Amino acid sequence: MSDSNKEMTSLARCLSRNLFLCMGYSKPIKISELSKMSGVSVAVISRIKNDREGKERVHLETVVKLASALEVETVDLLSKDSIFKKLEGTA
Repeated sequence: MSDSNKEMTSLARCLSRNLFLCMGYSKPIKISELSKMSGVSVAVISRIKNDREGKERVHLETVVKLASALEVETVDLLSKDSIFKKLEGTA
């Protein structure tokens, strides 16, 4: 696997983990609610959220829409650091 493929896989895993954490933090958000808030389809959100293998390749526009709906920075959804650190600072 090339370095760029490894990095994409790592970012996809981070996105999956951080989306999962954001959706379950404080007041849990259902996939259908996030879909309505973000304009991203339920199927796409579900695929991202359940992508433990890091195989899902997501358009940047989708990440931006999800971050905006979740009221977090786009970069935080892609961060290798746990998003809990940021979420705890705002709770």
